[in-house]
Amino acid sequence: MSTQLEDRPVIRGRRERPRDRISVVEHGPEMQPARFTSGMWAVILFISSEAMFFGALFTTYFYLRGRIPEWEPVFGEKPTWQVDPILGIGLPTLNTIELLVSSVTMQLAVNAIKVGDRRALRNWLIPTIVLGVMFLVGQGYEYTRLGFLPRDGVFAGVFFTLTGFHGAHVTGGVIFNTIVFYRTLKGQFTSRRHLAVEAASIYWHFVDVVWICLVITIYVVH
Repeated sequence: MSTQLEDRPVIRGRRERPRDRISVVEHGPEMQPARFTSGMWAVILFISSEAMFFGALFTTYFYLRGRIPEWEPVFGEKPTWQVDPILGIGLPTLNTIELLVSSVTMQLAVNAIKVGDRRALRNWLIPTIVLGVMFLVGQGYEYTRLGFLPRDGVFAGVFFTLTGFHGAHVTGGVIFNTIVFYRTLKGQFTSRRHLAVEAASIYWHFVDVVWICLVITIYVVH
């Protein structure tokens, strides 16, 4: 009996081989990682940093608005929601509709890949990208028709800062969605592995929320 105990290896809480301590993945590489993997946490931290960035810009806007006596929006005589109307709809309103619809199509794309429908993912990404490009074109056109430049007062400078940074983020979102679309054509996403699609969706929804706050701040409250 004592001989058997002496021959048994003493491990002291560890397995004999380091490899044995690694947990076994039962479903293979195609298994979608848990929702809060390191990749998803990276997305959340990135969006959080972007939220703080825009929070600082909005704080600057309201601080200047409250401290400067000669604060005055320079939209001219036109109502703020009817700046250069197209088909009776002002550009700010049209841009808002485009982003809201694109947010819906983006979510439908995510829902499609969750059930393994790559064709629907591709089909919903197309209008999302097109609407994003249309927003950028509309914003660029609005810049040429406003009648003022960043040098024309504090409001003008803050206006171009807020809308310009948001436009840059929309551009990044369009590029991100285009990359996801290209990878979709390559068949790289499945119902169990589509973290990039969800990351693009979270970023795009964030951009839409920022635009709504921006519209309320600049075009409604100003």
